[in-house]
Amino acid sequence: MSLTLSDLINQSLDKIKKAITKKQFELKQHIEEAQQVKDYYDANHLIKVYQLCIESKQVKLIELALFDIKNIVDQGFLAGEQIIGEKRAIEITLELVMQTQLEKEETVQIYMIKAIQAIMTNRKHHIYGEAVTRIFSLLINLHSVSKIVAIMNASKEACQKIVSTYFSRLEDYGILSEEEYQQAIQQQGNQGLLVFGKCKALVNAEQYMKSLLISMVDEVQIYSERRLIYEKQLDDLNKMKVIDLNLHEPNLRNVIIDRNQIQINLVNELNIKNGKFGWCVVCRKQASQYCKDTKVPICSKECKLIHLNQMFNFSQSHQHSTFSEQYVKNAYEILEMLCQLSQKEPQNPQLAQMIIKCKVLSLELIYEALVQSDVILQNKPNLISILKDQLLESLLKNSLSTEKHLLILTLNIFIQLIWKVRSHMKKELEALIENVYFKFLESSNSSFDHKQYTLKVFNKILTRPKVVIEIFVNYDCSVGQNNLLKKILDMQCRIIQGRFSKQEFQASISINQEIYLKALCLDNYCGYVRSLKEYCEQYEDSQNVVQVQSFDEQEDAIIQQQQLSQDPLEKQKQMKLEMNKAVQKFNFKPEHCIKHLIACQYMENRDPKLFAQFLWENRDLNKDKLGELFGGSNDFDQKVFSLYVDFMNFKGLQVDEGLRYMLEFFTLPGESQQIDRIMEKFASKYCIDNPGIYQSAQAAYTLSYLLMMLQTDLHNEKNLDKMTLAQFTNLARGINDGENLPQEMLQGFYLRIQKTPLALHAKEQARRALEQANQVDQRKRHAMLAKEAEDALKKWFKEHPNQDAFFYVNSIEHVKSLLQQTWSVIFASISVFLEQTEDQQQILLCFETIQAFIQLMGRFDLDEEKDTFISFLYRYCTNIPSTYKQILGVQTLIKVSLQSGQYLRKSWKIVLQLISRLEQLHQVVKKIKVDSPYKENYNQEDIISIERLFQQIQYDQIDKIFNSSINLDSNSILEFISALCELSKEEIKYNRVFLLSRVIEVADFNMNRIKIIWSRMWEIMREHFLEVGCLKNVDLAIFAIDYLKQLSCKFLQQPELTNYHFQKEFLLPFEQIFSQTQAQQMQKIQLREYLLSCMCMITNTCFNSIKSGWKIIMSIVNQALQEDQQQLVRLCVQITDKIMEDVSNQQVYSEIFMELIQALIKLIKNKDVSIVSNSIKQLKILVDHIVLIKRNDNKYLDQLWIPVLSALSVLYSDERVSVQQQSVNTLFELLKIHGAQQCNEFWKMILRGVIRPLFDEIQFSKIQFTKQYQTKQQVISTCKMTFDLFTDLVVLYIQQMQPCLNDLIDIYIQLVLQTQDFLSTLCLESLKTIVQKGGQSFTEENWTVVIQQIQHLLQQCSPNELFEAYNLDEDFQKPLDELLKEEIRPKKFSFKINAYECTSKQAIQQKCLEILEVQAIQFNNSISQQNKDQILMIFNEKYQKFKKFNIHLYMRYFLEQWAMQWNRDKNGPEELEEFSDNQNMTNQLSFIKEEFISAKVIIQLTSQPLDFIDILIQRFTDAQIGLQLPVHKLETLNGSLEQLRYTESQIIISKSQVLFMENVFPILKMNLQQKIVSKWLIQLLKLGLNAQNVENRDYNKVLVNLLEEIINCENNLY
Repeated sequence: MSLTLSDLINQSLDKIKKAITKKQFELKQHIEEAQQVKDYYDANHLIKVYQLCIESKQVKLIELALFDIKNIVDQGFLAGEQIIGEKRAIEITLELVMQTQLEKEETVQIYMIKAIQAIMTNRKHHIYGEAVTRIFSLLINLHSVSKIVAIMNASKEACQKIVSTYFSRLEDYGILSEEEYQQAIQQQGNQGLLVFGKCKALVNAEQYMKSLLISMVDEVQIYSERRLIYEKQLDDLNKMKVIDLNLHEPNLRNVIIDRNQIQINLVNELNIKNGKFGWCVVCRKQASQYCKDTKVPICSKECKLIHLNQMFNFSQSHQHSTFSEQYVKNAYEILEMLCQLSQKEPQNPQLAQMIIKCKVLSLELIYEALVQSDVILQNKPNLISILKDQLLESLLKNSLSTEKHLLILTLNIFIQLIWKVRSHMKKELEALIENVYFKFLESSNSSFDHKQYTLKVFNKILTRPKVVIEIFVNYDCSVGQNNLLKKILDMQCRIIQGRFSKQEFQASISINQEIYLKALCLDNYCGYVRSLKEYCEQYEDSQNVVQVQSFDEQEDAIIQQQQLSQDPLEKQKQMKLEMNKAVQKFNFKPEHCIKHLIACQYMENRDPKLFAQFLWENRDLNKDKLGELFGGSNDFDQKVFSLYVDFMNFKGLQVDEGLRYMLEFFTLPGESQQIDRIMEKFASKYCIDNPGIYQSAQAAYTLSYLLMMLQTDLHNEKNLDKMTLAQFTNLARGINDGENLPQEMLQGFYLRIQKTPLALHAKEQARRALEQANQVDQRKRHAMLAKEAEDALKKWFKEHPNQDAFFYVNSIEHVKSLLQQTWSVIFASISVFLEQTEDQQQILLCFETIQAFIQLMGRFDLDEEKDTFISFLYRYCTNIPSTYKQILGVQTLIKVSLQSGQYLRKSWKIVLQLISRLEQLHQVVKKIKVDSPYKENYNQEDIISIERLFQQIQYDQIDKIFNSSINLDSNSILEFISALCELSKEEIKYNRVFLLSRVIEVADFNMNRIKIIWSRMWEIMREHFLEVGCLKNVDLAIFAIDYLKQLSCKFLQQPELTNYHFQKEFLLPFEQIFSQTQAQQMQKIQLREYLLSCMCMITNTCFNSIKSGWKIIMSIVNQALQEDQQQLVRLCVQITDKIMEDVSNQQVYSEIFMELIQALIKLIKNKDVSIVSNSIKQLKILVDHIVLIKRNDNKYLDQLWIPVLSALSVLYSDERVSVQQQSVNTLFELLKIHGAQQCNEFWKMILRGVIRPLFDEIQFSKIQFTKQYQTKQQVISTCKMTFDLFTDLVVLYIQQMQPCLNDLIDIYIQLVLQTQDFLSTLCLESLKTIVQKGGQSFTEENWTVVIQQIQHLLQQCSPNELFEAYNLDEDFQKPLDELLKEEIRPKKFSFKINAYECTSKQAIQQKCLEILEVQAIQFNNSISQQNKDQILMIFNEKYQKFKKFNIHLYMRYFLEQWAMQWNRDKNGPEELEEFSDNQNMTNQLSFIKEEFISAKVIIQLTSQPLDFIDILIQRFTDAQIGLQLPVHKLETLNGSLEQLRYTESQIIISKSQVLFMENVFPILKMNLQQKIVSKWLIQLLKLGLNAQNVENRDYNKVLVNLLEEIINCENNLY
């Protein structure tokens, strides 16, 4: 419990007062004075008291003083910045404390240490300058010298706290210069933590102020919201006129507890809802508490402590930030002193233990300093120089120490250097790793501790991703640098593969220790992979930089790659990768390496200089291959070797040392000539580097060769007679161009080579190492290890004099290359480790590493490498997984598919093979029939293994794999689907459908993907379903179709946007299966029937959501309707009926109207009348609907009409009367309804494409049906109905059809010419009606065409056989009266005349004349005079022919008798009886009607009507004369002829009377003044009075009236 200032002062003074003696008057006086002080704010007035206590040398008083000083400083009661004399109070206090360092009492020393710690670590008042190093010297000395544990611990703790404090202050208050700031930004990436010109404390202070301001804004916002709510409550009460006595204005402050506090609902900038007191001032979460001291909202105790600490730092930040340089200086002095102390070597063995303690503490403090350091230390050159110049030397010495603790500390410090200052110590750190730590692992002289702690160092390196990446970039990707990261990994790989199992390590490494080291290597690999994986995930989450490329991003990737290739670092990395490949090729064959270097543009051609440089910079080259190359005899090899040796520096070396140095790089070849060439070049370069030692290069060459001979002689085991020194000296006599070399030099050569050969082959080196390991004790081995390391370092620094630039990495763009370079090492290590170990924990670690590595490689599209690991995993999944490894392999592969599925790509095939296999095994457990392609017999042991497998693996994980497919990215889902379909095909071969059913599930799960991706997915699945659906095995095909149907029903429920066709693509397999199935005929029908039933179900369930899918459905329907299978037709009818039910509601996809029409057209040809009838009705409904909604789309409608109307017209050929009539009625009803909107071109199209074919069908059907199913009456009735409908149509739309009237007339005429039967009559009757009712729309051209076509028809259909029959017999030419004078005997005539044809032509003649009659009379004013003359000419000609034929009754009688007999003999058609006039009805051949039609027209058109009237009156007179009852018996020929004349006379008289009334009398009335008229009228009157049985009262009345007019006219005249 902390005391107040006054309590602390009183307590302190009381204790001191009690402890003083009577003689200590001065101390007592100062105590009393201090007690009398009233107004004080600090404890500075006690300093004098404490000084006197310490100077008293009394232990108790010293203890009390030190104890109280510590408490006062700890609780902040000392005003340390107050100046007392010339010093600050804090400095004076520290000096007082240090005065007690000579006291030997343990308690005094401990209190002194604690007081020093309190002063040095005080947050308010800081100690600077020389005092700092004095304090450290004191404390370290106390720790080193003292043997009391408490003092040692206290001093050590104080040192650690002080170091931590001072280096924390360095980071908090240190300020970087501009150059240092830029370097720091480059090193760490600008994360917003650095601000130029400001220390970290000031930046934090600004952040603290910002948080306070935000909190203030929050409070204002909360206050305003509560005020609004409160005012609204008041307004509501005022409106209600209610006074609430309990209502009072609440406290609206944010952090005041009030039960009536108004609740609000706000969110902050992080979208977090407000808490009771708003939002936490530290973390911005909901604040349910507030700080009582500062009245700010907080969320937890932790945030409160952070807030208070921030507040304190804020108060101190400005004061201490002005001493930035002082903090740097202090750190420098501390580091320098500690580095020097850590390098101390004991001169006196008795002081060795004390020196070791000092070194240990120094290294611990250095480690603590590095732990606390950050940006400032990493970027201050003077601090870095201390680390480089002194610390590295200390590390080297202490890492080679026999003290285990020192080794551990040096390694920990080295780790901190790697982590924090690697950019400034690139060369030095590499030197330590290459020549010290690698030596620890490689050398048989190093201990187990060296090896295990080195591996632990590698663990610390490999588990820091940023460190790993920067090592890779700066070493493995840098040309001229060693592949440091690869070597670290390779070294551990060799350990796992059994390096320490060799005999040379058996003395230093036990079996258990080797197993432990292998486990460490495995942990390192696992940590390396895991840390990289986590780093990439964190980086992507924060910046979303690395993304898996999809098919549509290939172009962007190429551009990005080009941009990267322009980066110098990227270029260097690519070149280094090429160099690594070149090294591999060189180790296989040097010539391949040269070609590769040329190909990668390292050199343009076989450049010896560049090739030699390559060989010098790459130390992983095979030494034997190098020796072979350098010993080559060709010029290129010699130039390369010469240039290679030029890179070496032999300065200051003896010849034998130079040879050793050179032969470390390559193996000397075996042939003497090759050795000779090498020695010659060596001697030349040696003399250049060491001028003046030998007389000439020849002397150096000879000596070199002699030394090689000496080595061979001394170290050849087979040579028992070794060369002596005297013999060697004798051989070397005069070697220096005739002069002798100094004896000491020769002796040195001999002794050094005798001890160590110049060069040894690798096998010989291994053998010697083994012997050495077995013979030397641990101490000597350690000394040898130190010597090896020191020699290696010297050599390394000699070869690497310069410091290369360091590249900083703040992204993951180099991780892919890193993985490419390191994956094979990890794969080799793990695969070997798994084979060796049975430890379950290590096995689990291996598989976890594999899993993480697969995810990493997948993330960076390293498919080949990733597939290698997955294939390796699958090795453990084959057969029946029973062992722990196998079960774990299965689990891992399943986890990979669940967690890294989007990276598997083509490896999905392996995963799905496992899944398929697991399904088979699961069926065994469940005792289901196994549908395995292989015949497997499972024994009891197998079943137990399978059950154990599924105890470890939950079967629902298989379902999760397919369920998780929704999480796969666009490319991965396509690969997944491809693999799934491919394996499903393999299963189908053995009638397995497990994966086929999973295809449906995956499709179902992923149905909500964006449509373009879904389309690509479905394209793959569609092909698979098509292949299965087209199998000969119909059961499998139906199974696939059923799955497809279920999926379709769900897919079609989704709305489809306009102009998209995803439904069409989805349903396409149905159509393809329907058309491409390979099943047998009967099974094909079964399959198609089932497929159609699926379409029916889809139509019923998804009707309202189907759009483009209708295209496929209707395509299938149309294909099915082409089959002559009624069961398929009935299913098709269900579909069309369903569509037609809603077609008027506009629910049907409009783009299938044409397909629907095609289907209905096919249905109207069906055998089932009910189907046909319904289809015709639906066709009309559909056309009506289409025209309604497409009325503005003429192009669409033009495509509609011809197919529909043509189909209806062709249906006339159906043998069923009801079908014929319904189709014709529908055809013309459609034209009637929709013809008004049609253009002229439409009607032309209809005439050519519909009407003409229809007439052709009528003509053809008449012939067929009269012989088969229909009666003649039915045929005639249907034909008549058709012509009537067409006639009504033409009349209705005569205006629209006016431009095509000529075509219409031509169609009629052609039909008449082709038939010349009752159809001709119907046709001409139709044309007549059209002329009658629509003639007003005829143009002059139309009338001309009518006349011409009728004239042509009259000529072509003229019954000339009848007209010329009177020439067949002379009696035919005689008048009947003359023949009747005698008894006429019957004659037998054989006429070559077709009676049926003549009768038809007679009818055609009549109808043609009626048409011309209508034209001439009804439209007399509409036709030209020329046309009138043409008509008149036609009628004049016809009148003569008709009249002449009609008056030859005798001839006509025999023609009629013959015609009747001809009809009976030929069984001619009876239609003449239905379409003849009166004479036909009386079985007579006559043209009386035609004659009077002609007469009527002639009267109308002739310019001389009176002349023609005279002819008519004569004809009338002749008829009156013939109106005599028969004299002869009717049975006789004479009687029959008389009866014929009598009957015909009646007809002529009757028609004449009508003609006279309508046409003649009006003309006569106009010409009453002419005498001939009165003569004719009197004559007609007389004839009428004499006529019998032909009285026509109207006629007589008109005649009498005319006569009266004549009489009146004459009377008036007179």
